[in-house]
Amino acid sequence: MQNCHNLNNVIDRVEAQNFIKNLSGKTKFIISKNSRVIGLSRQTYQNKLDDLRDQKIITNFTINIDPNIRPNTLKYVMLEIKTNPKEPELVNELLEIPQLRMLDGIIGDFSLFALFIFKSPEEYYQILNNIDKIMAKSYFKKYQIIETIKVFKTNGISLRKSKMSIEEELVAQLTDVLKEKKVYESENVVIEIPEKIDLNQIAAKSADIEYSPDKFPGLVMKIENLQVKILIFSSGKIIVTGLKSATKVDLVIDKIVKNIRKTGIKLDKKDIEPDFELDNIDYIILNILRDGQGLKPISTYEIRNLFKEQLKMEISQSTIHNRIKKLEQRGIILNYTVNFHPKEIGFKGKYLVRIKPKDPSKYNELALRLDRNKNITDLFRIGEQYGLFAIVRVKEIEDYATFIKNLYISEEIEDTYTNFVLDELKPYVNFSIF
Repeated sequence: MQNCHNLNNVIDRVEAQNFIKNLSGKTKFIISKNSRVIGLSRQTYQNKLDDLRDQKIITNFTINIDPNIRPNTLKYVMLEIKTNPKEPELVNELLEIPQLRMLDGIIGDFSLFALFIFKSPEEYYQILNNIDKIMAKSYFKKYQIIETIKVFKTNGISLRKSKMSIEEELVAQLTDVLKEKKVYESENVVIEIPEKIDLNQIAAKSADIEYSPDKFPGLVMKIENLQVKILIFSSGKIIVTGLKSATKVDLVIDKIVKNIRKTGIKLDKKDIEPDFELDNIDYIILNILRDGQGLKPISTYEIRNLFKEQLKMEISQSTIHNRIKKLEQRGIILNYTVNFHPKEIGFKGKYLVRIKPKDPSKYNELALRLDRNKNITDLFRIGEQYGLFAIVRVKEIEDYATFIKNLYISEEIEDTYTNFVLDELKPYVNFSIF
């Protein structure tokens, strides 16, 4: 209660949410750059950052890692445990396991829910043996392990964007809006090209394009015989509008893709080496960036010292810098961010939801649509009757009823099973704020 009162005195919830959004990005946090983005002086920005740290609203800097890294994909394993308040040592022993990413007290048949992330099958089986020993000492001795088959979304970040080409992502979004008659946020579809676009060069090529930068910052391309418009911006953003009235779905999608390609904009696969694999040094760097940072971002100099003092390895700063850049470019580092306390900035509810579709053959198709839902911060395919598992965040408890109601509107969902999270014993909270 005191924290909430303090928060209102220092910075209101909306400002805090926007501030934490500003702390997340594709590249390392730099105060001077981040402060310019939201129009604050460097000192004012630093003061607000210090306020949030002092109140423990934000705890430490961290990163999110793509689970599909090679040579082994990260293995996400869930554990449901029945226990009672007289067994605090069980919780303490679980919290000692370094691979534990999240531990929640829940309402339901089980009283604890844990999420572990392992970097290899060997590590998984070794820790599983430890978990079995811990659980053997519990009163109920009732627990179950749930292995994930696939990760669709982690901490609010959709993983299909790192695996799809730009064209595949465009077609997938167009299909969602047109073929399935589902409009999630609007009838628009937005894609991002990972490079700047020369609008003058494109406008000079075609008479079909309207470009008046003094009136509108983007190019406007109309498609013949359709109400659809394509807006192209120099930042690399492309917006397709007017889709609500479009018919002949496949023809419309084909025309949109062809018109964008006609401008000379490349929609090919992103520049990712398919055989790029991590070695032990890469894994150590990732672990330091994820778990070894404090209340300020760690420098390559500090990482070098950790290698030298704790691991007895001599790695130069330039080598560490170059490796981090490669991890960013290959999409292994999904984003840089901070861990924070959701309730302190207005996210009052957390739910663990199992989802069962009417047609079991459409798990992937359904998951790719669900990952657009902002309330779903994490989404997994699991090998159970309820084959999709989602972590859901809501700002108000009553918002969850709206979430569930909207879930069933699509008529694709047969059933859901929900656990309400009472207490976040080990927070896994750096999701994309909405």
